[in-house]
Amino acid sequence: AALVILAMPAAASAAPPATMTIEGEVMQTTSRWTRDGSRIVTEATVHTDAGEIVVSQLGGSVDGIGMRTMPGPEMLVPGMRVAVAAHPDEDLARRTHVVVDRVRVLAMPPGYVRTGPTKAGNSLYWESGCIFVTADAAGTKQLPGDTEFGVIERSIATWNAASATCSYMELKYQGVEAREVGRDRVNIIKFRDMSWCRPAVDDDPARCYADSAAGITTAVYVDDAGSDRDGAIVDADIEINGKFFAISDNGVTLGTESCKAELSNTLTHELGHLHGIEHPCLADGDPMRVDHMGRAVPLCRTVMDPKIVEATMFNFQECGETKKASLEAEDIAAVCGIYPRSEDPGTCEPVSLNERGCCSAADRPVPAVLLAGLTLLLVGRRRRRTPS
Repeated sequence: AALVILAMPAAASAAPPATMTIEGEVMQTTSRWTRDGSRIVTEATVHTDAGEIVVSQLGGSVDGIGMRTMPGPEMLVPGMRVAVAAHPDEDLARRTHVVVDRVRVLAMPPGYVRTGPTKAGNSLYWESGCIFVTADAAGTKQLPGDTEFGVIERSIATWNAASATCSYMELKYQGVEAREVGRDRVNIIKFRDMSWCRPAVDDDPARCYADSAAGITTAVYVDDAGSDRDGAIVDADIEINGKFFAISDNGVTLGTESCKAELSNTLTHELGHLHGIEHPCLADGDPMRVDHMGRAVPLCRTVMDPKIVEATMFNFQECGETKKASLEAEDIAAVCGIYPRSEDPGTCEPVSLNERGCCSAADRPVPAVLLAGLTLLLVGRRRRRTPS
């Protein structure tokens, strides 16, 4: 829709400003300090039936500093549906702004769930403005040629394109390299066609996953209450199950298992976990969690809300499912809430070793629990559904 800037004719400047009501969904917000540094203002784009209107509100958050008036209008955030009372007014340079007077919240934005917490209660996050991703060169034998690497690139592009207007975070594809998963600060996508296990090492046996898991993500992060980096992810790897699923692309597979796992569907979900986003509902056995607004996360078996069951981060997928290959508003709200453009760290660097060649003792990372697992369930007319 076209961007609509509402302005008052100059001839009417002496009259009291006309109040208007703007009803719609907040699509994005950008906060800034005024040039004199005296206040923070937030410009919010509201999508209405007539187009998009930018309104200006006193308050917001910039560079880790927040400001708001108390009492005052509710701060506008993406995903919120609102009816805004506003009027046009000019600054000293005669530029027109649509100034927010009152906000009536018609619907709050959907809640999202973050991965964590650490022992100190913090959620997991990436410190840099980029997450670097490498594919294991072995790929999978279940797709012809190098098909899987093209799917990886497309899935990464899906996340980058969907979040570009409101998030600073960007996935950076580094191509292929022969690697195994582990804490090496290289975020690997690994296909496991022969054995659905992390292989044994000198002092630890193979660690196998549930047969029903189409994909899992494992993160290594700082877990130290005394560190200002508590929760920072230093390594995250994705593993794709080609042992118990036929990995497919547009329904085509060389695998022989009866349940097809569409790679773009599984991988787009797992890339959400890579960002630090958790499932939106609780599977049986999951610990209690709250979403980013402090609301209790519901049980999956009681959920009917399409905003949850249609989301890319919903825990379950059916054989041959493709809908998770594109992101829903709830998924975009999550990445933009965790990594908003207003808090861009201004860096795009891989996780690096410090001067000691590793994390310091205060920042010693520990492996997280697996961030995803798929459990086969019989639903509806005996269709097989798998958690993501």
